[in-house]
Amino acid sequence: MTTKTIVNLQTGETTIVELTTEELAARQPRTPTQQEQKINRAAAYVEEADPLFFKSQRGEATTEEWTSKVSEIKARFPYPGGEG
Repeated sequence: MTTKTIVNLQTGETTIVELTTEELAARQPRTPTQQEQKINRAAAYVEEADPLFFKSQRGEATTEEWTSKVSEIKARFPYPGGEG
């Protein structure tokens, strides 16, 4: 049972009530959509992975560092259902 406390500011009286189904649902974290995760990945690639790719092309970083970063981003922003 999850509850909330309501305080009447005029009287100071407190009342404890159960949360409604809607209130409980609103507290649950929402799973991002595939489109949202694509956007998140794209931003992370530009910010984090692309610089490593270009450094690896110039010999300033390894290809493994770049591919590791790409894998990290995919793990951080998984697609619903696990694909991709």
